[in-house]
Amino acid sequence: MSDMAEKLKEYCTVISGYAFKSKDLSEGTDIPVIKIGNISNGKNVVIDDSTQYVNEEFLSVDEKYHIKNGDILISLTGSHMNQPNSMVGRCCRNLDDTIYLLNQRAGKIIPNKSVDKDFLYYVFRLPSIQYAIANRAYGGANQVNVSPKDVMGIKFDIPDITIQKKIADVLNAYDSLIQNNNKRIHLLEQMAENLYKEWFVRFRFPEYEDVEFEDGMPKGWVREKIGIHYNTCSGGTPSRTHEEYYADGTIPWVKTGEIKDNIIIHTDECITEEGIKGSSAKLLPQGAVVMAMYGVNIGMLAYLDSEMTCNQACCVFSDKNEIISRHYLFHYLYSIRDYLLLIGFGAAQQNLSQDLIKKVKIVIPSTELIKKFDEQKEPLYQTIRALMMQNDKLIKQRDMLLPRLMSGKLEV
Repeated sequence: MSDMAEKLKEYCTVISGYAFKSKDLSEGTDIPVIKIGNISNGKNVVIDDSTQYVNEEFLSVDEKYHIKNGDILISLTGSHMNQPNSMVGRCCRNLDDTIYLLNQRAGKIIPNKSVDKDFLYYVFRLPSIQYAIANRAYGGANQVNVSPKDVMGIKFDIPDITIQKKIADVLNAYDSLIQNNNKRIHLLEQMAENLYKEWFVRFRFPEYEDVEFEDGMPKGWVREKIGIHYNTCSGGTPSRTHEEYYADGTIPWVKTGEIKDNIIIHTDECITEEGIKGSSAKLLPQGAVVMAMYGVNIGMLAYLDSEMTCNQACCVFSDKNEIISRHYLFHYLYSIRDYLLLIGFGAAQQNLSQDLIKKVKIVIPSTELIKKFDEQKEPLYQTIRALMMQNDKLIKQRDMLLPRLMSGKLEV
């Protein structure tokens, strides 16, 4: 660290959010409240089904609790560094034009006039700063807290504003490309979902005009248990007491937290051949559809981009028939998620199980129509996959440049 390093409090103020009462929060649609769970690790804020809202009258609270486009957010509560997506000190920017409100334990980093806001964001994205925050955190084995004062007490050598802007411009160029790719991915996912609804909800599939209907469905379609048409299996968790199950592992191992209606290209952890042999984990085929049976992502889906393994909380599907219907299956399961959550959160059962899933009814159209749908969806899938791969490369390049630019080893 340079002798010129000063505490971050000289360049910014870190605040904790407003203490909303539980009665203030609802599942409405007025003003979204950003909690620690809405703060991603270097991406946009996360707005999903778990997001809570408050009435518009709360916009009268101090404006420092308002979150606007470009604002930097930091989680003041979280896990240890070994769980990067939920770790304390992770930060993100609000990339939306929507105004949000900040909840307590979710923090906001407010730059002063001597520092560029984008540059400051990248300072907090540095692994060295994230480790410094984690080392100042206190608490139990699973959850720790850090105070705004402790965050502002970390030292860093901030260059002059001209260099700050140049560094931020380089890194922002990468993030802009990543953000544009994410927008394209979202549009392609919407196109695929609209195609499914057009064919299998509105029944406007090719040559639908000539089809007879029977009991509310095209004649010949059937509604039968998933288990009749698909095999299911789950995986396992190799014992953490056996270092050889994880050390230098090369086989991707999926956990439910990574299942987010997405294509899983890489996993947070890999295991070894010994890990498979010493547990219930098994090698799963490329392209398989997997569902989270419990955990925060219960009911969510993913495709496996390569041969992978998974833990016991995942349900993996494979066709019993000769046709490949993974895209149809994915969208059908997505369409009945509310029902799956309903049966999965009953009084006696707090999760889904393979037996429960196999008893759920699925509509099976004609073999020819399923083939046509999967053929139509496949180019969209491959484009999404290509964009995700491109983003992976951009993220690696940006993260490689970040510490070198900040340290001055790479001049701008």
